[in-house]
Amino acid sequence: MVTVFKKKGSKNYYFQVMVKGRRIVESTRTSSIREAAKIADARCMELKLNLDWYFYLQQAVKKINLLDPGSKEAAVQSAIEELNSIKVRTVALYDAFELFRAKPRKRVISERVYNDYRNMWNSFVVFVNRNFPDVKYMSEITKGIAEKFLAGEWKKGLAERTYNERITKFRTIFSALAEEAGLRKNVWQQVDKMSEGHISKRPFTKAQLKQIFSMAKGEMRTLCMIGLYTGLRLGDAATLKWSEVDFDNMVIVRLPNKTKHLRKNVEIPLLGGLCDELKRVKAEQKEGEIFVVPEMAGKYFTTNEVSKLVQTFFRQAGIETNIDRERCPRKTTVYGFHSFRHSFVSLCAAHGIPMNVVMELVGHRSAMVHEIYQHASSEQKIEAINVIEKEFLG
Repeated sequence: MVTVFKKKGSKNYYFQVMVKGRRIVESTRTSSIREAAKIADARCMELKLNLDWYFYLQQAVKKINLLDPGSKEAAVQSAIEELNSIKVRTVALYDAFELFRAKPRKRVISERVYNDYRNMWNSFVVFVNRNFPDVKYMSEITKGIAEKFLAGEWKKGLAERTYNERITKFRTIFSALAEEAGLRKNVWQQVDKMSEGHISKRPFTKAQLKQIFSMAKGEMRTLCMIGLYTGLRLGDAATLKWSEVDFDNMVIVRLPNKTKHLRKNVEIPLLGGLCDELKRVKAEQKEGEIFVVPEMAGKYFTTNEVSKLVQTFFRQAGIETNIDRERCPRKTTVYGFHSFRHSFVSLCAAHGIPMNVVMELVGHRSAMVHEIYQHASSEQKIEAINVIEKEFLG
């Protein structure tokens, strides 16, 4: 007699049956009692009759032979394609991330980005182990499992953009390991992304900038000055190297991380307060130092805590960085390091600096920019930086 039951801590049903004096226990891989009973009865028959794959192959052949000639040919072709698509499940969830990391790829992924991938994947493995203990391989992940995991992540208060980035990362991992894992489809491609009600960072006001620089000390001050005077993103500002700072020609030359695949440097005039700040920092640092703000660079490459440090500093400077957002359980950040970039662009635009000049300075690329705007001259770039200098010191 077959008995269906649940193990403690498991959502799926198991069954047990005695076959030739041997007790056999197997999972039905379903949480439905009705489905579990059907699966258990069918599997019990297999075990008692000692049926193997050849028995089922014979049954399939018999069924196909009963078809009319046209349908029979189509069925045979479908069976061949189905058999050829079968892959042995060889990638366990616990092993998947290291296999993904070892995969060769066109673009180099930084250690910081890999850490983001790893943390996300580890959370997913813990979730699967807790809620679907019988699922051990990538090929066993279903759309339902993926959606249930994402629902839990959403409840933590993710923004739509972060939610969608998670989906993109999972798609990347499953796509990269499709062959090794025997995946016939990427279930994460079936998961819908959310519409992004994205709120852009706001530029700082003149009063906020004065408050920031009245309190900023050490590397935080240098980092903020780089952000304001160059419009560089946080990653580029925190990892700026002295080899990219040309005091002789008074220019900063940097290949932005976000658009480095375009292999196009940005050239930013080194003027005023930033030039004085960098010369002071250079003179105080030990000889041979690679980075302009080495402690920030170290944190950016390893713990990825630079953004949190910046946000904490802004709040200490009296700037409310977050606002409540409708239908979102967490507040949304409207002031961050990227606000320096917006401030840079806004101040340039307010003082009549041509947009093609601004685009050249901040390294923003789009088909429209390439078609409409011409290359910015050095004189125009210097004029743009002087706008920042006057606005900051005024």
